[in-house]
Amino acid sequence: MLILASNSPRRAKLLKDAGLEFIVVPSDLEEIIDEKLKPQDLAQKLAKMKAMHVASFYPNDVVIGADTIVVFENEIFGKPKDADDAYRMLKLLSGERHTVYTAVALVKKDKIHTFVSGTEVTMKSLSDLEIRNYVKTGEPMDKAGAYAIQGDGGNMVDHYQGDFFTIVGLPLKDLLEALKNF
Repeated sequence: MLILASNSPRRAKLLKDAGLEFIVVPSDLEEIIDEKLKPQDLAQKLAKMKAMHVASFYPNDVVIGADTIVVFENEIFGKPKDADDAYRMLKLLSGERHTVYTAVALVKKDKIHTFVSGTEVTMKSLSDLEIRNYVKTGEPMDKAGAYAIQGDGGNMVDHYQGDFFTIVGLPLKDLLEALKNF
């Protein structure tokens, strides 16, 4: 059986749309951001921890763990703590380029495979009112970097270079290839 160790409805939808059969068993581990790690390494560490935690309960199944972070000027943006934090992140990202990293970990028994995908995103210049109105929608609250490119947040993105699904939170093409070889 395939298990998604994530509460993310976006990740579940991507797997479903890809035709995969799976169950969702979210990891309840607290995400601790170790700012001494490179962003890619941090995302991989978190994805691996989530997958290994769930795999400890399902040792005979393949568990997918994932973690997405946004990096701007060497600052890691996870999920905003509150509306003020979401506003702060979006204000900093406004008119600027940042990188979105999504790491994926596949775990089954003692077998572990991890990879990271990175995509460059450039935001439009946003007014304070645009940012405040977007934050009021609630959409930014459970998203790394405080925006959802696949939702209303996509209107704030000028362009991106790389994999769209990395920004959404699950680099699907890379994942499907990794599952074949796992």
